[in-house]
Amino acid sequence: PAPERIVLAAGGDVNFGRECGQAILKDPAYNPFAELGRAWNEADVRFVNLESQLSDQHGLTQSPAHRLIFTGPPGGAEVLAQARISLVSTANNHAWDYGKSALFETLANLERAQLAYAGTGRDREQAYRPAIVRVKGLSIALFAVTQVWNQPPFDTHEGKGFVAWANLAELGPRLAQARRENDFVLVSYHGGEEYVSAPVERTRAFVSQVMALGVDAVIGHHPHVPQGVGWVGERPVLYSLGNFVFAGHDDRPWTKQSFFARLTLQKGAPPALDACTYAIDGHRPRSLDRPLDAPAVQRFRAHLIGTSTSTGGALVGTPDELGCVRVTERRAAQGSRSSSN
Repeated sequence: PAPERIVLAAGGDVNFGRECGQAILKDPAYNPFAELGRAWNEADVRFVNLESQLSDQHGLTQSPAHRLIFTGPPGGAEVLAQARISLVSTANNHAWDYGKSALFETLANLERAQLAYAGTGRDREQAYRPAIVRVKGLSIALFAVTQVWNQPPFDTHEGKGFVAWANLAELGPRLAQARRENDFVLVSYHGGEEYVSAPVERTRAFVSQVMALGVDAVIGHHPHVPQGVGWVGERPVLYSLGNFVFAGHDDRPWTKQSFFARLTLQKGAPPALDACTYAIDGHRPRSLDRPLDAPAVQRFRAHLIGTSTSTGGALVGTPDELGCVRVTERRAAQGSRSSSN
């Protein structure tokens, strides 16, 4: 029999603060993921980057003094669980918005909802520890790190004891151990520059180093727009998945349309990648999987081809019935049928 396969759906930035947090406070059953289609719902494992703490701030989900300080309510953990999200990154520049106590409260809320998380912890060791999920008899180890920080310099900040940085000295031995003990190893990376369509040099340098350690894929976020796809060998690098449950800006259209990745993981084979596009209405993503969405999907397809020129080039197939397109490395896919050119 053929080896078992796992389909992992990976989404970008999720912010349960601001208006989304208020909606959760009004209705604990609120589901901002409700309009995602089969490509998301039928995956074996679902991952997102949680870009907000989950803490009780007495009804506030955004600081009155600063729009870039926000939190989701504690019930956001149940919202994630009810949406059958099973893996969460918590390493990002908003991990410390309301401080250490709110970070610890976030961890307790995720644990209460039985969600596997990586990238933060009650001590340094836990912060750098991978989250492990097991499905179909196979295991995935996910590490999560950040390379951006909103507070004073990370090296001198209290948060360095509780948040995982993009530090190869810390990651290297742990990645090697995870490689020995698990079937697949992924790294969630939070970094780069906001609103730019190509990864910056420090992102490329980190990705190159971490992929050299045998990681199956890197999943990137923070720029709030989708960036191109790259490869190291036949292993994909998703430099930025853009906004997911996160309000965009009218003057920056690619903050309001992006993609989640479907990674098909099978032992002995390179990951297969499909990009599944959606549009964001307010802060809610909606899969572009209806016939009338075809022009928007084609615009996204052209955009992904264009942005991938800076990351090595990609062949992007024609949309399937789920609104997804197969993405392959240009060099590896020479000779593919003309519809994928």
